[in-house]
Amino acid sequence: YNANSGVGIIIGQKTQKILFLGVRNKFCSVCSRANNINSPPPDHQCYKNWSSSSSEMETDIIVEGFKKCEQQHGVRYISFIGDGDSSVYPTLITSIPWGYAITKMECANHSVKCYRTALERLVQEKPSYKGRGKLTEAMRKRLTRAARCDIVMRSKETNQPQAIGKLRKDLLNGPLHCFGLHSKCSTDFCRTAQQRHQNPLPLSTSSPSVNGTSSPSTHQVNQVRPHHNRDIKIHFLPVHHHHQHIR
Repeated sequence: YNANSGVGIIIGQKTQKILFLGVRNKFCSVCSRANNINSPPPDHQCYKNWSSSSSEMETDIIVEGFKKCEQQHGVRYISFIGDGDSSVYPTLITSIPWGYAITKMECANHSVKCYRTALERLVQEKPSYKGRGKLTEAMRKRLTRAARCDIVMRSKETNQPQAIGKLRKDLLNGPLHCFGLHSKCSTDFCRTAQQRHQNPLPLSTSSPSVNGTSSPSTHQVNQVRPHHNRDIKIHFLPVHHHHQHIR
């Protein structure tokens, strides 16, 4: 957040071509040398064009690209794939004349990255969550991979509103799935749930008694339990949610 330079790029989703490129610089070597010797800078092409905070560079570049899209390409950008930056979208809504019509889609890569970051922060703040049968490093990686696989699978479905609902359900159920609890898993995502759906286990069996009447068998099927016997505490953290893709 203290970089002297920043670059923002808008890329077309279908063409994969650069539609806009912006640069923000807070530093000029010529001006800096002149300032060090207390003398006015000589005539030169100064690239310093930014004096605000470094964290605002990306937002300013993307807003500039949206404002120039009609002049440069004769179109209006109405949807974009963002990287989770919380300041770009609100600024576009208030700064662009058609901002009310702009929609944002979260980048899958950054969403999964934020998910993993939230898990790492959780175990740092709660060291008791570490250890065997809990949020080990391997389990945190597994949770992240499961989320990524589900996003990829649901993105291929043609019914997008239905796919979004399935994705939400799968992501919320992800920790239970990874810890071995598959009762709420989607059958098209979880192999264990699919196998149980195709071959359901009987809740109980019975065997004839000595007097000919039916009595409960000693070989009754117990309920399926997780892989670990320890109590599992699962916490869901909000994902807080520089390239922008336009479609």
